[in-house]
Amino acid sequence: METNEQKARVTTYFDESKGWQGDLYTSEDSYFSRVINRRKEYALEMIRALPDLQKGKVLDVGCGSGVYLKEFFSMGFDCYGLDISQEMVEACGRLLGAEEHADRVHLSRGEVEKLPFPDATFDLVICIGVLGYLLRDEKALAELKRVVKPGGYLLVNLTNMYSLSDADYVWRKRLTRALGLGAKNGDDHPPYAMPNAWMLANRKFHFKSYNLWQYEPMIEAPNYRKIDAMTYGFEFRLLRRVPFLPESLLFRLELFLEETFRLLPVPILSYTGWVYTGIYRRQS
Repeated sequence: METNEQKARVTTYFDESKGWQGDLYTSEDSYFSRVINRRKEYALEMIRALPDLQKGKVLDVGCGSGVYLKEFFSMGFDCYGLDISQEMVEACGRLLGAEEHADRVHLSRGEVEKLPFPDATFDLVICIGVLGYLLRDEKALAELKRVVKPGGYLLVNLTNMYSLSDADYVWRKRLTRALGLGAKNGDDHPPYAMPNAWMLANRKFHFKSYNLWQYEPMIEAPNYRKIDAMTYGFEFRLLRRVPFLPESLLFRLELFLEETFRLLPVPILSYTGWVYTGIYRRQS
């Protein structure tokens, strides 16, 4: 798929998605909604734990309906939001009262590969649920890092290729490719990621999951340092197919794993959730 076609399909999807325009964050009815809400909770927890983050300018790339910017607004930040979907920008504006707070809320339609801001503009940049929709990340990642001030922070959210939920698919895919078996469609992915099987089966555009061991050094080079990172989301797909295990029990087990790996980091195991959030500081 060509880049322009991918962007057009992704834009249409978000323009038409009532869930992403706000409903997902107000619902606890689905597993996905619960993970999306925890994603927000964990990201804000990381940011609030930063001892030296000055209230200044924050940029949300892929601002969506504005649920993150609303929190930053209440924390005293000047808020900037950018999204590829005009419907999302308008939903964000309604949530934040953009017209009423025009001095502190600045929203626009745009793309992560072409951020319309000068170098070193923001104290904090967040990019949540965006990079996986790109065919490649090099330009986008360079742009995100460019607009952070020295001493400022970049928070990135990704889907983990080697999660417990997806590891079997990844290894089957690699084995069949090594043996010369199976279709070659989708094999032109970048070395740090691969197509996400579930998303490709349910959507009309590409979405990719990441090899965190390769991608974290890409974020850090040449002048960023990882401050904090975690993974979360354990789907237990096989167990959820067994009728006698209640969803409430699986949910408690999932939270137990997330909390345990957060408090007691274990190499490899701490990176087995299917959603990743990491925060990095620009050194110079």
